[in-house]
Amino acid sequence: MRLAALAAVVALAAAGCGSTHQPLGVKGKALPSLAARCHTRVDAKVGWFRASDGVLLDGAALGRGPTGVVLAHESPADLCGWVPYARVLSRAGFRVLVFDHRHFGLSESPTDPAKSGRYTRDTAAAVDELKREGAKKVFLMGASFGGITSMVGGSRLGSKIAGVISVSGEAQLGNTEGPNDELDALAAVPKLHEPFLALNSRQDGIALASDARELVRRAGSAHKQLVLFPGGDHGWDMLDIAPYRARASAIVIHFLRQYGI
Repeated sequence: MRLAALAAVVALAAAGCGSTHQPLGVKGKALPSLAARCHTRVDAKVGWFRASDGVLLDGAALGRGPTGVVLAHESPADLCGWVPYARVLSRAGFRVLVFDHRHFGLSESPTDPAKSGRYTRDTAAAVDELKREGAKKVFLMGASFGGITSMVGGSRLGSKIAGVISVSGEAQLGNTEGPNDELDALAAVPKLHEPFLALNSRQDGIALASDARELVRRAGSAHKQLVLFPGGDHGWDMLDIAPYRARASAIVIHFLRQYGI
């Protein structure tokens, strides 16, 4: 009888384990694999997750480990642009989520003014998704447009994140889909108190070096750093095709390890 009771307890525990969160497990239409969509071979779980206002977002999860990195894409672009560097981070021991912001890629494009252009809800949902999947600490990292959404989103998430990395994030962009404060990094960064790293190039004609200096100067973070590289490479190109890409990646990984423990 005791053995039978013990077996029942074990069975119930196993059933409970089966009810835990499945990565990117929200129901939605079938998504193409990253290999088919982004024309690259990569082992990743694709699926859907939701923002707090119900908007359905598509994403792909790579890697394992206690430290997670959310990668926010450029505009006009989608999550595919981050896939090469997501592979680098996953091989370095990080859990990574690439995703499409609302109005981009395969994610929903809400027309309701209360939901349209609310990009920081997407970054918040992506952070929550990585934590549900097992990450203990999560960083927001974005390129260009995604750099802005990461800075603004990070300023609103406080200690829910471990830090923010902006790769050529502009100071401000007009939000054609919603409120301008969703894309105003200059106004947001004084409220960003977590570690902050900005990577920019000196001759970038889109994300100006002078703006990058001002963003870092204004940031409320006690631990903040600006690294300027030669040339005019912009966004994820700095980590993918720029001649200094290995050094730039090493700086990012050092930052993640320094503040992710």
